[in-house]
Amino acid sequence: MTQAQGSTGRLLAGRYRLNGVLGRGGMGTVWRAEDEMLGRTVAVKELRMNASVDEEEKHRLIVRTLREAKATARIRHNSAVTVFDVVDEDDRPWIVMELVESRSLADVIREDGPLAPGRAAEIALDVLGVLSAAHALGILHRDVKPSNVLIGEDGRVVLTDFGIASVEGDASVTSTGMLVGAPSYISPERARGQKPGPPADLWSLGGTLYAMVEGRPPYDRGSALATLTAVMTEELVPPVNAGPLLPVIEGLLAKDPAERLDASQTRSMLKRVVAEATAKAESTTEHAVPVEKPAEPSAEKPVEKPAEEPSSAKGEEAPKRTVGGLLGTVRVGSRARDEEPPAEPAAKPDGPAAAPEAEAIRPVTSEWTMGATQAAGADPRKGRRRLAVVTVVLVLLLIAGVVAVVRAVGSGDGASAGGSTNGAGATSPVAATTEATPEQSPEAPSTEPESTEPAPAGTAAEPPASAAVPPSPVTTEAQALTPTPTQPAPGGAVPAGYHAYQDPSGFSVALPDGLQPTGSDPNRRIFKSADGSQLRIEWTTSPRPSALADWQESEPGLRGQVTNYQRVNLAAINYRQWTNAADWEWTSGSPRTHSLNRGFVTGTPAKYGYSIYWIVPDAEWAAQAPVRDVVFNSFQPAP
Repeated sequence: MTQAQGSTGRLLAGRYRLNGVLGRGGMGTVWRAEDEMLGRTVAVKELRMNASVDEEEKHRLIVRTLREAKATARIRHNSAVTVFDVVDEDDRPWIVMELVESRSLADVIREDGPLAPGRAAEIALDVLGVLSAAHALGILHRDVKPSNVLIGEDGRVVLTDFGIASVEGDASVTSTGMLVGAPSYISPERARGQKPGPPADLWSLGGTLYAMVEGRPPYDRGSALATLTAVMTEELVPPVNAGPLLPVIEGLLAKDPAERLDASQTRSMLKRVVAEATAKAESTTEHAVPVEKPAEPSAEKPVEKPAEEPSSAKGEEAPKRTVGGLLGTVRVGSRARDEEPPAEPAAKPDGPAAAPEAEAIRPVTSEWTMGATQAAGADPRKGRRRLAVVTVVLVLLLIAGVVAVVRAVGSGDGASAGGSTNGAGATSPVAATTEATPEQSPEAPSTEPESTEPAPAGTAAEPPASAAVPPSPVTTEAQALTPTPTQPAPGGAVPAGYHAYQDPSGFSVALPDGLQPTGSDPNRRIFKSADGSQLRIEWTTSPRPSALADWQESEPGLRGQVTNYQRVNLAAINYRQWTNAADWEWTSGSPRTHSLNRGFVTGTPAKYGYSIYWIVPDAEWAAQAPVRDVVFNSFQPAP
């Protein structure tokens, strides 16, 4: 039996109303609560003690809880939680903290799989920032691991649970000889019983980085004893998915603390990895006409879902979307970052930026593309002719002062629209350049905003953060293309506001008025309108066996190349008469964009591989349905 536990509806200190349990662990419970004085939602961490606990142990647990509150409150960093209050009720402390709506990194890895190196480096930079702030105050965390790292719904990274932190000058709060922390993430010097310093936390950060890219910790041998023995004596098995993070991980996991990377070295190397990933992502983007105002951004920043931490402590339940990992403290984000915050994505270096666009597009393409190289972390089979699914890419960019109005046209296909129009997927190795506008030759550097959304199969690049995407090409300020309420039957009459396009290669499609051909390559057609709207159609005669498998293979590379990636759907579909088809739908970027890439194979036996790819602001998703429905329903492949 436990001592006087909290219950739903209980009021603490005449102010904090407990509303529900967010998570439970060996030492206590985290509650969602309402601060009735200030009218805000908070997290309350309750210390639970078994009735059989003696006074000495009770005192130790109380001191440990207070130490967590004090240590956390002293750290001034955006990736540390804010402690609002400590309430003394039932002869024990209750910590009132900022509530972070989140998943733990362990959950992200378990549910979504390993992270791309670029995203892992971003998370590690945030964790390193809060560790550096803590170390400057003489505070060691001592339990850095995936389950103690939160990924907020807004993308914020928070290091939680300073419950076993060591504060310089304070007496130990652990029992004599007791080794606390997850064995897989305990440094060799701590495992040997030596006094740890900041390098011990950096070792744990290295182990967390390893888990992010591999989906498992570096030294997990099943039992605590076997794992600790491996930590102290065995050589590191190099992570196979680390890519540019390999020297960082190996440097942090050096067994000798004197040979381990320090915080400054780690920060520089992580920033370089982030910069390289950002440059690759930017190099895959398409240029779009600048616009005056961006589409209204979504406040949400998608989170890479982490996988379960391989060696979470026994007796702890991993709460879903909870406050502090297990009983980690939580925060909403009120502090400014410290003097060495994680780097913002670096500007695109001249080298990658100046490379031919065919090369730039390659990293985001999939096997459905015709020659694009893989995205970061993907299979590096370069130059191989890919199943270039026709990329029907509509990048609808709203120029300054133009307002797009779309009227409902019926439910239609309902496939998502949104995604970049890189042509990254269905382009040939040398034919991925952006078509020149009258004002800009293909050789001239573009001044247009860049998309950051890699497109798997002949896809379009994500519109720039400053670009708004109207539902369809706009011809006047007051009038956008207005689809007729009648959806065209496949091969049937073209609805009002559209015109029929017949390509010499054999395919046909109904296009919005104002969208006219501006260029072509052997396996690609480009259409533009005066307001900058673009449509691309790409195809291959050598399709791969499965549209779904190709999208699944391409997703990890895309995730590592764009910001705020969040899958909406990735599944096989029946697209009219074509059963070898798949939709890949996601949101990404800031402001948020909504993307759909539909790949499908026509003919029996397989004759052509096509892709239809759309990208629009997330806020425009529903309004864009009529336009994409007309294109999807009217498209006819070559016979």
